[in-house]
Amino acid sequence: MMTMPCAAKPLLRCYVSYAGSMQTIESQLVTDPYDVKSTDIGERFTFKAVMVGKAQQIDYIKLYAYFQTRRSDVPVHQATYRPPFKVSTKENPLTPQNSVYAGDIERELQYRCTLQEVQ
Repeated sequence: MMTMPCAAKPLLRCYVSYAGSMQTIESQLVTDPYDVKSTDIGERFTFKAVMVGKAQQIDYIKLYAYFQTRRSDVPVHQATYRPPFKVSTKENPLTPQNSVYAGDIERELQYRCTLQEVQ
């Protein structure tokens, strides 16, 4: 019995930094963007990377940054990316290095994201 190799799938990888520490956030394709959870960044920001589509087809990518306050997370940044996307086995840049500023003393969150095809 022969097994077919698994089809490669797109992987969205965002490198997010705040206050000298970096986190890598990886996102797979989803059909419902509301199922994707935000990631805490240094207890000051949250970051959410959403890649919506089916199989190997990416419909769109949305990136969100929120500033954390005592009452709630306040949206401070949203970026939308639409096809065509360059996806290969090599990591390809999706965004440039971005800086987001928020809060009374203008705290800075930085991020950049890439796309890659993975098994």
